[in-house]
Formats: sequence, structure tokens, C-alpha cells
Amino acid sequence: MIHYKTIGLALVSLGWAALSSGQTDTPKLTAAEENTLRSSAAPTSDTLLQVSKGQFNIHFSQVQLSNWAAGGQSNLSLLTKFDQNWNYDRGRFGWDSELHLAFGLLHRPEDRVIIKTDDRIECSTKLGYRTTESGFVTFMAHFRSQFAPGYALENGIPVREILNSNFLAPGYGVFAGGMDYKTPKSDLTLFLAPITIKSTWVLDDSLSAAGAFGVEPGERSRYEMGGYLKLNFKKELSDEISYAMRLDLFSNFLNDPLNIDIYSDHVLLLKVNPWLSTSISATIIYDDDITLTKTPELIEGVLRPNIGPGLQLKQVLSVGLSIQV
Repeated sequence: MIHYKTIGLALVSLGWAALSSGQTDTPKLTAAEENTLRSSAAPTSDTLLQVSKGQFNIHFSQVQLSNWAAGGQSNLSLLTKFDQNWNYDRGRFGWDSELHLAFGLLHRPEDRVIIKTDDRIECSTKLGYRTTESGFVTFMAHFRSQFAPGYALENGIPVREILNSNFLAPGYGVFAGGMDYKTPKSDLTLFLAPITIKSTWVLDDSLSAAGAFGVEPGERSRYEMGGYLKLNFKKELSDEISYAMRLDLFSNFLNDPLNIDIYSDHVLLLKVNPWLSTSISATIIYDDDITLTKTPELIEGVLRPNIGPGLQLKQVLSVGLSIQV
């Protein structure tokens, strides 16, 4: 006679023995498979992703000539740059900030003159609320100015009596609200703001009295309302070569909306080794409110002053020390 109770107890005992020895049909993941699953999971509100990247560059050049038949001029130049980016992502919220500083000088001992070659203070921050996987409702604040005074040049020598610019003269501020789009690898970010306030500050008395940079003569600030677009793109072309591009566009809805302000940066970076790099950079600016003294025009055989808005271009080729921070 078969005792079913005895058979049942035996099966239960066998099951417990199999569990105790780890012999189950559930497959185990390898460490690589587990890491892949974790990284592919969408961030939750309890997940904090933080990235901080900084780079400090020192570029130096020196030319010394003595009884040089081919001609030329001795000079000494120094260019320093600092760039820092912070990126935070906590599920629904994202916060991106960046800081860019640059200052350069050229010394010509024969002329006993020091000329500023670069001068930049720029910082911006964006706080966004995620609405889609790549889209954020974002508020942005941006500031741009310079460290030291800039002077008019005559025969390549600064004229200290003619001041062109100074710290916070001009200073630019942008406050905008809109949508921010980021690709998964952050190669491309696009910020589009239909509501933007652009501020221009001229806190130097002489420049303010002259009505420089679009302010009314005697005023120290000017405010515009319009639309703003900011595009950032960065691509690693190889392990040693990278390209970065930035484009800012602003249209004043209340006054000549088709006169669009343009600010664009392009940087091609070539890494020789972790400490040495070569960079080629170009900056393009167009602002209809900035009056420039351009190359005189030849009209009816007579050179006449050419003063008005125009395209500003700065190009720098440099080789120097690069330090990651």
C-alpha cells in the first residue's frame, strides 16, 4: 500500500535540499550584465548624477630680435584661460552651470607698450524640471563682461585718453524662461526661450555719457525684451581631437526684431599629451547697438570715417600647458 503522506514529505525534503545547495532554475547575471541593466535604468528622484569638469590653460610665446636684417619686432605674450562646467541630474530636476575666464597680454619692449589681447568673464546657470526624457522646462541666467579697461589703438599703440570699454562697461545679463533639450550623451543642448529679458550695463561715467553700447546718453543701463536661443555642441572627433561650438541668438521683439544679436564661439582642441594642447578658436559677435570705428571707406577718391555697427571677429591659435581640474 502506497502512503501518499510519506511520498509528500519526501518531495518536500528534496525541495529544501535543492534550495539549500543553490540548485535552482533561476539564471544568475554576470557583473557586466548587472552593471548594464543598472546604467540603462532611468534615473529616479532618489538618483543623483553629478559631473564636474574643469580646465586651466597657460599659453606663452616669446620673440627676441637683435640686428635682424629681415625685420620684425620683439614681443612677449601670455594668455591664460579657465573653463569649468558643473552638471547635476536628480531625476526630475537638472542644474547645469558653466564659468569661463580668460585674460591675455602682449608686451612690445621696443615700443614700451603692453596691449590686452583677450579679456573675458562669463558665467551662466540653468535650472530645469524634466518633462520628457530629453526635455526640461528651464530658467536660465547668464552674465558676460571683462576684467580690465580697453582702449582705442593708433598705429598699434593704445591711446590711454580714448577709453573703449571697462569692467561692467559693458556688462550683459540675460534672464530667460523656456524649454531645454539635451541629447542622451549631452553632445547637443538646445535652449529656446520665448520670454527673455536682456540687460546692458554701462557703469563707467565717460562711456555712459557718450551713450556707448546702446544706452541713452547719461544712462547706465538698458533693458530689452524678446526671444533667445542658445545652442551648444561638442564632439570628440578622436581621442586627441575635439570640437566645441556655441551659438547665442537674441531678437528684441519691441525694437527691430529682425536685427538679431549674434554671439558664437568655435574651439578646435588638439591634445598632444595630457599636459600639452593646441587650440584654434574663433569668436564672432554682431550687435546692432555697438558702434565700431571700422576701416575708412574710399568715397570719390577721399578716405572717409566708417563708424557704425559691424561684425566683430577674434581668432586665436595657441599652444601651451593644459591642466585638468
